[in-house]
Amino acid sequence: MSDKTGAVADNLEPATPEIRASDQDRERTVEQLRRHAIDGTLTLDEFTDRVGVALAARTRAELDAVLSDLPAAAAPEARRVRVRRWVVAFMSGSKAKGRWRVGESVTAVAVMGGCELDFRRAEINAPEVRVTAVAIMGGIDIIVPVGISVELTGLPIMGGKHIKIADVPFLPGSPLISVRAFPIMGGVNVRSKPESRKTGPADLERRPSQDLPVELSEVEEIVASRGEGEATGAPEGTVTIMFSDIAGYSEITDRLGDLAAHDLIRTHNAIVREQVHTQGGHEVKSHGDGFMVAFSSATRGLRCAVAIQKAFEKYCLEHPQEPIHVHLGLHAGEPVRDEDDLLGRTVIIASRLSDLASPGEILVSSLLHDLAESAGEFRFGEPRNVELKGISSAQTIYPVDWQG
Repeated sequence: MSDKTGAVADNLEPATPEIRASDQDRERTVEQLRRHAIDGTLTLDEFTDRVGVALAARTRAELDAVLSDLPAAAAPEARRVRVRRWVVAFMSGSKAKGRWRVGESVTAVAVMGGCELDFRRAEINAPEVRVTAVAIMGGIDIIVPVGISVELTGLPIMGGKHIKIADVPFLPGSPLISVRAFPIMGGVNVRSKPESRKTGPADLERRPSQDLPVELSEVEEIVASRGEGEATGAPEGTVTIMFSDIAGYSEITDRLGDLAAHDLIRTHNAIVREQVHTQGGHEVKSHGDGFMVAFSSATRGLRCAVAIQKAFEKYCLEHPQEPIHVHLGLHAGEPVRDEDDLLGRTVIIASRLSDLASPGEILVSSLLHDLAESAGEFRFGEPRNVELKGISSAQTIYPVDWQG
């Protein structure tokens, strides 16, 4: 009997523990991804997605999964794909988007028309892409993935050039997009924007950090599953706009480093998105450490804001070593719609209130206060008269007593 048991035991292979990944392992993986992006195997957006997974990887098996569907070595010299060098619109519109090939330089010219250069799914075959943008009584819109390094220079003549990039650490190994803008009675705008889609094999599906509480894993899975197949779009008419930002995120990144700060961002995003979904909010955009969300009513927006603060209060009690504090601002009105974005005075006021709020504070405009007060569901502090940047008249605002 003992011999038989021993024979079975001899045939069993010892369990192999997962090998932890080092920073050098992650750097090597990012370098391989960079080469595949230059080769054109990966688009720029696919590159950023996979770099994010690689930086969050805990084991070598997770790093291997990032590269599992890619060839063993990139071979730029073997690919002969024609690159696009010009995007021209003359009293019309012209777009370069989807999967398109970019060389070391591309020129966009808009004369009484509009050009759009969307680099999120572009194939980049150089470490730096130089974009020359000339807008004569027209507009040029340049979109890049979140986390890509961008420079904007040039000379506007009775026109304007603007850049709005998410305040997140630049991804290592990512190409530089250098834009020289020459708007003449026109405008050149550069902005970062995430693309909500899955790229790569199933092993690359976003996984929460092993350092996060278990309930956050469930939150991310719920949010991801609910988001698929549902109609999206901001509510019509009068809406409530909420801005949410992490307090002192730049200092947190400087203190913890990029990898730990990346984990903190994922924790923050999971908490905020679960509350937004619960209250039926529409995520207009995410800026790395913050969100812009639209709601169909003032009460829905305030319920979400209170729920977010209470969720982070609970998280801070459980994680006193590295707490997360957010500040929130809300305003109601009819914003200007630009495709999937919302613009205008309503958005500006909500954003300024978020900037003005202290860590853990919710500030609302007098209009939102009046809309929500009659419900008797919320309690407000004493009103304040403040000056908001970019708003000509003084504003009366109210803090929300969410801890009561």
